[in-house]
Amino acid sequence: MKMTTMKTRIKLFLSAMLLSVFAFTISCDKIEEPYVKVIESIDTAACPIPEFPAATAAVKRVLLEDYTGHTCVNCPSAAILAHNLKVANGDKLILLAVHAGFFAKPTAGGDFTYDFRSEAGTAWDDFFKVGMVGNPNGMVNRIGYPQSTHIKSPPTWASAVSSALAGEPLLDLQMINEYDATERKLCTHIKTRFITSIDKNLKLIVVIAESGIIKPQKNNDPNSGVTPVIFDYSHSHVLRTAITTTWGSTIATAGTTNPESIVKSYKHILKDEYVPENCSVIAFVYDDETKEVLQAVEVDVIQ
Repeated sequence: MKMTTMKTRIKLFLSAMLLSVFAFTISCDKIEEPYVKVIESIDTAACPIPEFPAATAAVKRVLLEDYTGHTCVNCPSAAILAHNLKVANGDKLILLAVHAGFFAKPTAGGDFTYDFRSEAGTAWDDFFKVGMVGNPNGMVNRIGYPQSTHIKSPPTWASAVSSALAGEPLLDLQMINEYDATERKLCTHIKTRFITSIDKNLKLIVVIAESGIIKPQKNNDPNSGVTPVIFDYSHSHVLRTAITTTWGSTIATAGTTNPESIVKSYKHILKDEYVPENCSVIAFVYDDETKEVLQAVEVDVIQ
């Protein structure tokens, strides 16, 4: 009888010890927060994750998407307007020329057989209906969707950009690009740092843009260049392709506590037609419900 009692006490003691260890382990996990959460989208042997520089004060950056096309006669003047806004705002404004819709379709013959359309650009145009309104038009941080006020005409871009820049950043984005010219391999690493708690479903989109592409462009404004065709037109900020899927990768889920930061890495092989020296990587985080872009960043492929 005494032996049985002793065995029972030992079992109870061991059980209590195990529960204490389990509770201690859980409490230690809680103490360590906030923490840096790394999500690896590729084999790190192919693209090792670099050490990011220490975070500095976050800067609000705004994305202006210019929906355009090579047969759009009013588009060169809109591109000049966007360029002037970029000069005025510097790195705080990121431009992306999305060739989509009727005026971006290549012709069967002549000077406009080339095609700048992309899978992502076409999908966005179908979704946001910019092309249905006509070119040139655009979106500033995609603000106004789904209230149908997201499509902005060029004369309203300046005020829309100014308004968007006035807001405080909710998160910060850092990017490091590494390019191997032999393999034409791009490794891009994007760090998202949460400045404040965001209880939303957030996604990260990463794309490649290219500037300095010399191809003909229709034009009806003498102040923007030769009419009716600018044969040596320099196309800038052209959306080439999405590195992520069209609608991006999840980085935050509503109802789940945000980590301190997340790093996502991607490997991409540049097509032979892209000139690496003229290419940049653009990344932006948006609210999956409203589609509003919360933060963006752009870094050259060759840094």
